[in-house]
Amino acid sequence: MRFSTLLITAGLLTGLATLAQAQTFTDPGAYNNFIVAEQRAMLKKNLRYISKSAHSDNEKKIDAKRQDLIKQTEASLNKVAKMPAFKDDKGFKEQTTEAFYQLLKVYSEDYKAVDMLAATRTATVENMEQYFKLQEIAEAKLQVVNDSVDAAQRRFAKRHNMTISADPEGKRLAEYMRQVSEVNSYQHKVYLAQFRIEKATAKLTDAMSAQDPAAFEAARLQLVEDSKTATTELTAIPAFRGKDARYRDAARNLVKFYAGFAATQAAQMKELLERKDALTKADADKFNGFINLYNTQNQKLAAAYNQAGNAFQATYIPVFND
Repeated sequence: MRFSTLLITAGLLTGLATLAQAQTFTDPGAYNNFIVAEQRAMLKKNLRYISKSAHSDNEKKIDAKRQDLIKQTEASLNKVAKMPAFKDDKGFKEQTTEAFYQLLKVYSEDYKAVDMLAATRTATVENMEQYFKLQEIAEAKLQVVNDSVDAAQRRFAKRHNMTISADPEGKRLAEYMRQVSEVNSYQHKVYLAQFRIEKATAKLTDAMSAQDPAAFEAARLQLVEDSKTATTELTAIPAFRGKDARYRDAARNLVKFYAGFAATQAAQMKELLERKDALTKADADKFNGFINLYNTQNQKLAAAYNQAGNAFQATYIPVFND
């Protein structure tokens, strides 16, 4: 996802406040910079929203950042819509106005759909896939919109004999957005692969608690198959940027444990459950030993996986402060 972050020169911004208040522009650089300044304000709000989404599970706080983004977009849209054409050149202003309107729709509708699905995404693999897909669709829409503004800006610069150069602040924001897209894409792949085993493991533990051998065996077999699929998918994922495999490997370790447990210990537990009313003390001790093994290893590896995921985001998506 990328906004147009180009300015003519930093020096042209010194008279920006007076020009914006009067809404009269005699210099094409000031005209361009006024529009880009509104884009910049929107981008910073968007980055705050993204940062909160990446580093918080508090849905109310995340939505509050989205509402701030919507308010800023509405304000920027209103300002640009009221701008006059520059010497009868309507293209840059009209394209930007339309782009801001489309961005407002993405933030109001697409982002809202993503946040709403967040509450139910963990119910099924399909929900999680849809959750990630909605994020990617929203990002793709933003890319198209921002590319259209870039093109309009370049046409405007060519007509008025201006040279456009990137400023340091714009580069910083663009780099943050590039990192967000890169990290999200990688994390989605790892997370979805590992997530495939969640439903079967939940069914396995439920059946174990209910001491239902038929349900337990069905869940065990499903876990065996889902673990194979997850292992194949994780094996195909390279280390992040060719060197950091900690998050992927933490997922692989968790999946490997489930696969081994489902194939060996759970198979023995199924036999014990089938004759649960005639167990000896040795049988009961053996069954309880399997449960202790499961609980201990599951907690250890799940904690390591969650920590690796948090560290991955913290390392590659730093908290956005401006």
